[in-house]
Amino acid sequence: MEPRGERSLTRYAVAFRVAGVAPAAGALVVEEDRLLLEGRSPEGLVELSVPYAELREVRVGRGVDERLNGRPTLLLSRENGPLVQVEPWGIGLLHELGDLLAGLAAAHTDIDKQVAVIVPLKRGKLARAKALVAEGPPFDPAALGLTRHDVFLAPEEAVFVFAGPHVRETLERATRDPSLWRVGLAWRGCIGGRPRLTTVSEALTRDDQQLVYSWTASGDPV
Repeated sequence: MEPRGERSLTRYAVAFRVAGVAPAAGALVVEEDRLLLEGRSPEGLVELSVPYAELREVRVGRGVDERLNGRPTLLLSRENGPLVQVEPWGIGLLHELGDLLAGLAAAHTDIDKQVAVIVPLKRGKLARAKALVAEGPPFDPAALGLTRHDVFLAPEEAVFVFAGPHVRETLERATRDPSLWRVGLAWRGCIGGRPRLTTVSEALTRDDQQLVYSWTASGDPV
């Protein structure tokens, strides 16, 4: 693992609070692909890592509930996490740090991200699931702006991998398409539990997972 010091760009003294947690005093470390908050609160040590690609908004909060120690804060809205309040210690640092984080977030929004959906399968339904996958996806991956779509099958589960900019939002839009629900009815006899959204690294851990479908924006399905 690369030493943290070699990746750090800038370090700011701050107070910060994650929604529902007591405020902490410590530092915000600006790294190449994420920011790191580390400090101590009355409840103990606090450490939080936030990839820039997960930042949805960076703005100054001046409302009563948005302040820390009576002072304005930076409000960091995240894709998958509660709001974070940051109070930089130093004259002029509120807007300096805000501009820096907003710029880093914008620079990372176009990076392809991947998500996986794990669908448990009923016992003995692997062959049926494979036949359904062979019919192709119930959507046009290119029209959705995906860069890659893979399907892996194992005896107890199917793993659908999606890659592309803003892929979570893309999937949310796709699930509102009636054609997708009609195809979902065909899968109903195979599904053995609630589908789960997760990361690709967590989803692809089994030796018996077989790649049965793969599409990329630059090639044909295999």
